[in-house]
Amino acid sequence: MSTHSHASGYDVIIVGGGPAGCAAALSLRKSNPDVTTLLLDDADPAAFKIGESLPADAKNMLVYLSPTLYTDFTKDIAEGVHMPCSGNASAWETPDLRETYAVSNPFGMGLHLDRARFDQCLRDAVAGTTAGSQCTVVHGVFNKVEKTEAPEYQGWIVYVRRYGSGETDTYRAKWLVDASGRKASVARKLGAKTIKTDALLAFHMLFSATASTQHDHDGRTVIEAATAGWWYTAQLPRGRRVVVYHTNDDDASAKLARKQAGFLALLDETKYISRVIAEHGYEAVAEGHGKEPRPGCTAAGSSHLVPPMEDRLTHGWLAVGDAAMAFDPLSSQGMITAMKMGCVVGDALARRLRGEPDVEDLVSQLLRTYIRVRSRYEDEKGYFYDQVSRFTGPFWESKTTA
Repeated sequence: MSTHSHASGYDVIIVGGGPAGCAAALSLRKSNPDVTTLLLDDADPAAFKIGESLPADAKNMLVYLSPTLYTDFTKDIAEGVHMPCSGNASAWETPDLRETYAVSNPFGMGLHLDRARFDQCLRDAVAGTTAGSQCTVVHGVFNKVEKTEAPEYQGWIVYVRRYGSGETDTYRAKWLVDASGRKASVARKLGAKTIKTDALLAFHMLFSATASTQHDHDGRTVIEAATAGWWYTAQLPRGRRVVVYHTNDDDASAKLARKQAGFLALLDETKYISRVIAEHGYEAVAEGHGKEPRPGCTAAGSSHLVPPMEDRLTHGWLAVGDAAMAFDPLSSQGMITAMKMGCVVGDALARRLRGEPDVEDLVSQLLRTYIRVRSRYEDEKGYFYDQVSRFTGPFWESKTTA
């Protein structure tokens, strides 16, 4: 394996090209256009990614981050790349389906995203040419990081494996932002630990319309509590639907849900989710090209990083998005919170790099923000799980706060 050194360093390297990392990069550029930034993206554009719901108020954030980004995003909506979400229908505290309509939301309708396209739209905005912009997007995999305290350069050396070759590039930076998701690749190598507060898993399958499928006009997110967990389904672009089952990793149903037959058997036990699939004649499809249809599985529990950052005044690192705090999908906070926190981190770093004399201690400022966000999330999560008293199994007992 050969290594190529890049003599020119960056003010900031952001590891992770998802919503949190892109929001941090765009906020940095907006607050301090002179900052040099490298965004490292390891996304596989062909892979299906869970997390397709975007709240309506996120549109205001896109306008704030980049008018060009918002223009491109609204063009995608007009062309049907993303689907409108007309509201929520949930069978939660009772077996009956209760509806919340998007028309009552002052921000309008949310969206069911083509997530790969949305993330790419964000990265395109980061890489876009803007007067004074100094941001580079690199497609590669984070390998390792080393600290350097040399008098001539204090900061970090980051090693990146290039896609399509066995070569490794090295980059220097004063600050690192870990936006690598739940794996927290950078922070863990620097000694931080992820504290998991529950063991929720999300099993997901894609379903596609067939020639005999009745046209699906149901733009709602449908949610249904079950004996050992909970389900949701959302309509996706190009005649597809995603169905997701959440349960604890030690529940017997988790073993069943790992295989297609078991997942479909559990789906048949639902009342409303199975009806949506059956009435429109959907069939299970693979989440990638040339594969058999089978459930995907991803961690979905609550977690937080300790510590979430380190400030050495001239250099340091911060985590953002799921790397810093990951939320149970029931909260519907994941993507919007990741982008908001990306904005906060980007602005704070921009001010620090600008050398503003009145900037409050970075760690104290951001820690208070992180604690406040996590506390509000835990309260809301406890409230919604406590609404379900019609099931008494281990899953629901593990979610009860009383």
